[in-house]
Amino acid sequence: MTEPHYDFRPATGALAGMAEGVWHLRSDARGTQVIAPDGRCEIIVHRGASPIEHRADGFSSRQPKAFLYGPLTRVLRIEQDADMEVFAVRLHPWAAGAFGARPAAWRDRLVELSELGVFLSADTFDAFAAQAGTELASFQLPDAAETVRSTIALMESGSLDSLDEAAEASGITMRTLDRRFERATGLTAAMYLRLVRFHRARDAIKIGAERLSDVAAEAGYADQAHMTRDFRRFAGETPKLVRQPAVFDPLYR
Repeated sequence: MTEPHYDFRPATGALAGMAEGVWHLRSDARGTQVIAPDGRCEIIVHRGASPIEHRADGFSSRQPKAFLYGPLTRVLRIEQDADMEVFAVRLHPWAAGAFGARPAAWRDRLVELSELGVFLSADTFDAFAAQAGTELASFQLPDAAETVRSTIALMESGSLDSLDEAAEASGITMRTLDRRFERATGLTAAMYLRLVRFHRARDAIKIGAERLSDVAAEAGYADQAHMTRDFRRFAGETPKLVRQPAVFDPLYR
């Protein structure tokens, strides 16, 4: 098996308002791969027939040719049984609500692009990037996007001590903050903060942090047990096992 080819390009122009960037993946891997949620939805377009089985809720189904991965709240397991080539758009967390009023209904689901009124079918990566910019420019971010964007910035900077503090800074109640998060991202504010803490801990472990109790404290967990619970949910394994290298590590975060 060769190393996956992965090319990520930051979004520019009209696409930058909706997406972090576009990416191109070619892989001849076989077997099960796991994807940890990070609060971002992605538009996936297979080049040719899909070689991927998607596993959720105890059922497996072949991925459609073009779809949106809804907001994930648990580890995603996929089974690749043939060579794969994919063009994709990595959306901003607050952009999911541009495609419908209730992105929470898409949690842990695949939604075919035709259901969302999105049509992408370019033959080259350059053409796909240009087409994505044109196609997505017609969608409007939800009104909640700005509040969510600023709160996420606080979460990811590590300067947010509590969600109550975030709500107070925005001059709204915690209930309103949750509603705005669900409208924009499909996730609650509390779930998004859990994902941020999980990735902060996962990244620390990947680069060699030794004491898991210290990792948990630095990431904002109450204790190591709470961190282990989130690793089982979001990574499908314990923090100790995350130390082991995986082929697809460079693709995530």
